[in-house]
Amino acid sequence: PTVSIAANPGNSICAGTSVTFTATPANGGTTPAYQWKVNGTNVGTNSATFTTTTLTNGQIVTCVLTSNATCASPTTATSNAITMTVNPSVVPSVSISANPGSTICAGTSVTFTAVPTNGGVTPAYQWKVNGSNVGTNSATFTSTTLTNGQIVTCVLTSNATCASPTTATSNAITMTVNPLLTPSVSIAANPGSTICAGSSVTFTATPTNGGTTPAYQWKLNGANVGTHSATYTNAALTNGNNVSCVMTSN
Repeated sequence: PTVSIAANPGNSICAGTSVTFTATPANGGTTPAYQWKVNGTNVGTNSATFTTTTLTNGQIVTCVLTSNATCASPTTATSNAITMTVNPSVVPSVSISANPGSTICAGTSVTFTAVPTNGGVTPAYQWKVNGSNVGTNSATFTSTTLTNGQIVTCVLTSNATCASPTTATSNAITMTVNPLLTPSVSIAANPGSTICAGSSVTFTATPTNGGTTPAYQWKLNGANVGTHSATYTNAALTNGNNVSCVMTSN
């Protein structure tokens, strides 16, 4: 007598997978007996099949057939050995970041980049803005049309061996999109624009949307004068002099 065994779905599996081994006897007689073994230890029942979900990496499965065929000699036969490769389950994840960041000015181009863990060799990406699908199947997503409060996420579909589950959702990035501001500056003269020769006149700049530390460049007849200050004082003005200020907003 002889016996051969085969594993379904195969000898390379993920941890916890159900595997069914089937014995095919030759000269087993009408009612052969089967003793399944894992690493030499008896398992299963007296059946031509053995099913298990608890195999670990490197375990060896065999089957001993006892034949009741007439004139079987010897009466027992040991099958081929199947060495199991049991891969551990892996949990995929993905994190995303925004460049230049999550706080931007309206119309700024922002590129989001996904960094997968246990994504496999060809992971798939689905970008979402407020839950709606956007972008392409790419590890990056670029947009210039984001608005304030929109939330960007990415769903990774892993093709890693034994990924469980196969999909993962990234962290959420909430965008702060500031409106574009138009800076302006007005100046006033004290005591005024009509003076006596030799009078000291102080000009004061009043900015709009200048930021926290605006820069000032005073000009007298188009030539740079003064210092980086919101005021400019001159006691040597002559008739018809033109005073202006250029503000640079931050």
